[in-house]
Amino acid sequence: MNRHLAAMLLITASVAHAFAATPTDTAGEQRPALRLTNGESSVERLVERFRRALIDKDKQALRALRVTQDEYVEIIMAGGIDPGQPRGSDYSEQAKQYFWGVLNGRSIYTEANLLAEYGGHPFKVTDVTYRKGVKQYADYRAYKQLELTLEDDAGRVDRLRIGSIAEIDGQFKFISYVRD
Repeated sequence: MNRHLAAMLLITASVAHAFAATPTDTAGEQRPALRLTNGESSVERLVERFRRALIDKDKQALRALRVTQDEYVEIIMAGGIDPGQPRGSDYSEQAKQYFWGVLNGRSIYTEANLLAEYGGHPFKVTDVTYRKGVKQYADYRAYKQLELTLEDDAGRVDRLRIGSIAEIDGQFKFISYVRD
């Protein structure tokens, strides 16, 4: 088989695979498959990684538990509509950059505050609640506004209010650490 024919077959197979794995929105248009990178398989496992990052004072690990800019723009912003509703017009690049910049900036400051207040202090999480409930959107499920009940080695109890978690296809990540 000549190289040109082999290349064409490879390209055709790749395109066919991409469309086969691509969800269809309510208007029948193809859109990319939605996935979270480096997510956890449950809220409990995500919260445990969060706890560990704080105890270890690991800023990079804490940051890695949040959605990336692409995940935020392509999944959270674009899919934050009620299931079955038609997608509205796309956000401009300027709007995408603005909304991500605000959310990311606020989360970075919250991360610094979390590390200053809880970093290096052993504690366990004894309860997780969602102050604003759980909501299903078109592209993800949101566990809104967590409240973690924490207990330190001396038995002191504290309540930590932080942002929300997204679930997509059995993977969980924080949307942000910003609390409303």
